[in-house]
Amino acid sequence: MITSITAAGLIAGTALIFPFLYLGLFRQNISKTIKRFSFSQNQEFNRKFHQVLKAFLTGSNGVLKPVLRMAHVREELAHQFPPFYRGFAYEGVGLGLGVRASLSLGKGRRFESYLHELSSGHLYQYYVGLGWYLSIRYRFDYEAAAGWLRQLDSRYAPIVFDGVGFKTALYHYRQNKQIIQKFSIFPHPYQRVCYQGLGRSLWFLHEFDLKEVSAEIETLPTAFRKDTYSGVGIAVAYSMFDQVAHTAEADIQIPLAYQASFRQGLAFGWEARKLQDPAYWQRQMQSCSSSVSAKVNHYVDCVHQAEQRIEADAAESYYFRWIEEARRILQEEASVKEKR
Repeated sequence: MITSITAAGLIAGTALIFPFLYLGLFRQNISKTIKRFSFSQNQEFNRKFHQVLKAFLTGSNGVLKPVLRMAHVREELAHQFPPFYRGFAYEGVGLGLGVRASLSLGKGRRFESYLHELSSGHLYQYYVGLGWYLSIRYRFDYEAAAGWLRQLDSRYAPIVFDGVGFKTALYHYRQNKQIIQKFSIFPHPYQRVCYQGLGRSLWFLHEFDLKEVSAEIETLPTAFRKDTYSGVGIAVAYSMFDQVAHTAEADIQIPLAYQASFRQGLAFGWEARKLQDPAYWQRQMQSCSSSVSAKVNHYVDCVHQAEQRIEADAAESYYFRWIEEARRILQEEASVKEKR
């Protein structure tokens, strides 16, 4: 009897402490990770990229504490990071919330409740961060990831594969370019979003050099180059939002066949910036010339125009229809301008 009671006590004790041990497994050693990615001699690039990593990892660690207080998380991130870097921190929060939500039976639904409770303005960043968690936890096990997808908002659930693609490329692509063949394990639509994440990663791996990025994309499967360029566009718009005037002209460096995809990426990246911090957006627009701010705001308007055109009830294809419609609008506008 005593032995049975002792065993039961051990099981109960283990059950109580397991969640805290699990959260601890995913806490990041920030300085160690930053050192891992100190691959550049370009100090300006290193400064920005390391700050991006610090923000991301800090955001994740911040929600992996034993007790989660959303108001405290918001206050801490606002205190630690200026508006430019705060969005990257919230992307990391998505990773951490994925870890926490995985301890619930309805993990996807729990994740959704977390993100709306914290700050719905960072919607896209959360799903990318969740993709990091799914990549760490399941690697390329689609069936395991599908269990989450069924419980997430189907309009935005595909964005998790952007996180899978980005994380895979950031950690492995330099040493093993064949790693991206693993994306073929996923259904074709999700492969597209993996390549979008790859595009975002290439922007960092090639240290903000569009010529090098374009040369790299030429080595990729033709079927996924447009989506890769979309990812590059997202990364350029989002990571260079402190240099809007420069990035607003970046599309002219892109091969003609891929300009619409790149512009769509720019538009989505700027839309994410505007959604998460309207006040910061306004300050940045006021710092630009009227022609630049008009172009950037127009691209964001195209995102909303595309969203209004698609079938809102076509939930499973929503994200892909949104992308395609935005590309179509931007391509049509470019064609009209060329004819003038």
